[in-house]
Amino acid sequence: MGRRGPAPKPTRLRMLHGERPYRINDHEPQPAEGLPEPPEALSETGRVIWDHVVGELAAMGLAHGADVHQLHAYVEAVELHAQASLMVHRAGPLIKDRDDAVRTNPAVRVQREAARTMLALAREFGLTPSSRVHLSTEQVAEDAATRLLS
Repeated sequence: MGRRGPAPKPTRLRMLHGERPYRINDHEPQPAEGLPEPPEALSETGRVIWDHVVGELAAMGLAHGADVHQLHAYVEAVELHAQASLMVHRAGPLIKDRDDAVRTNPAVRVQREAARTMLALAREFGLTPSSRVHLSTEQVAEDAATRLLS
């Protein structure tokens, strides 16, 4: 049986949230320094999304090479959502099938699933407003200095 409850927050996000020092794991494995390299399979649009997202994560100190596959999945979900949204915009949410019956556009389902994937992965990376609501960059520097000196 899997773990119960919500997934634990990454230590970096816990520090940004101002978590009490005794609740932070000092022995957590740390990924290697450096930004993740974009996969070769990305399209031009995917590369633009990749550069934007990695830039935002780097600014927050949350971009690591170990996250390349999760970032790739996020970028693909964003791109798929954009494509499905364009199809829904062009054809509308309802379409007529061969029998002239009105049906939901299949692109609506693709759009919805891509949005769910985007949201789940965005929360993991701290890319949603609600996942950033308690972040404080000043507190990180203070906590990091305190942890190094203790």
